[in-house]
Amino acid sequence: YSAGAIEDEWTIEHLGVNRVTAMLGNIFGGGLAIAVLVVAAIVFAPRHIQVDRYEQIALLLASPLAKAGFVLFLATLCITCFGSTLEIVLAIAYLLAQGFGWNWSENLKPAKDSRFSMSYTVLIIIAALPAALGADPLSMTNISMVLTAASLPVTVIPLFVLMNDGDVMLRYVNGWVSNIALVVIALLSIVLLVAALPLQLMGGG
Repeated sequence: YSAGAIEDEWTIEHLGVNRVTAMLGNIFGGGLAIAVLVVAAIVFAPRHIQVDRYEQIALLLASPLAKAGFVLFLATLCITCFGSTLEIVLAIAYLLAQGFGWNWSENLKPAKDSRFSMSYTVLIIIAALPAALGADPLSMTNISMVLTAASLPVTVIPLFVLMNDGDVMLRYVNGWVSNIALVVIALLSIVLLVAALPLQLMGGG
């Protein structure tokens, strides 16, 4: 996101739009996540279905909408997986390029930032290997969620420090409401870090 801000040459005038975008995006994403949990409970619980395969997830939309629901589920799965894959590999490519001082930009031709372009290309291939070799997708998802939870404190706590640094943020430093929210998020991230691995191990993967 920050790399995109540099590439698109955002200024302070873009701050308001991005605040609204971030707020509505989080509300929309969180609302969808809650909706999926509610629908899953409504569909699976009465049927006593224990989800242990990805194919079962299609029932979320296929049950109420029949064939149209199944088609909608496939389209949704393709869009979300494709979008998530691009977002993750690009984020890693940005980190590598910026960390090692390589040329980087989505707007440049691959010949102008070859190492950056090669990074996200190779990452897509590496990400596909476990599935191609027969790894269980559901187990891979569980493991990735544990690793994500473990990485949250590394992300949230430095942001808390940065957002209160007047030399960097100037008059846009966090207020007390934002700081309280960040402290709560930081504490939750630490709890997730401590709980995620034992829960994964006890849950049997």
